[in-house]
Amino acid sequence: MSKIFIDTGAWIACIDKNDKHHKAASDYLETIQRNNIQVVTSNYIFDETITWVKFKLGHKETIKIMNLWEQAKNNDLLTVYWIDEKITETAWNIFKKYNDHNLSFTDCTSFAVCRKYDIKKIFGFDSDFNTLGFLLSPYQIHEKKINYKVLEP
Repeated sequence: MSKIFIDTGAWIACIDKNDKHHKAASDYLETIQRNNIQVVTSNYIFDETITWVKFKLGHKETIKIMNLWEQAKNNDLLTVYWIDEKITETAWNIFKKYNDHNLSFTDCTSFAVCRKYDIKKIFGFDSDFNTLGFLLSPYQIHEKKINYKVLEP
């Protein structure tokens, strides 16, 4: 089964109707679900997303989103990878190596998860994923806008 990693920006775009990517993100999430693509993310991405939702949309919306995610996990529609010591070590090495790029540590943990679980596609809008050779959906893959320099891992 094909896998796709969902980044914070994609979750936010799906949740926030005022986000400039909302329509594209919502449509793409429906496409993912229709095509039975395994949706994966990390606990760090959950943390970023939930924090954003709490401060931008409020506590009630945060609880609603968490309940939806729980249902999705319980129905095997969502897999959450936890950032453990090994992934943290890999992420830290990526973070140190690419000090000339504006990568957050959370970005680096996402890169490490994708490498560990051989995930090539990212559902998101953060071009930092391009730095390490990942393709972003929905725009780059579907519109073939793949003009970026890939750094050697």
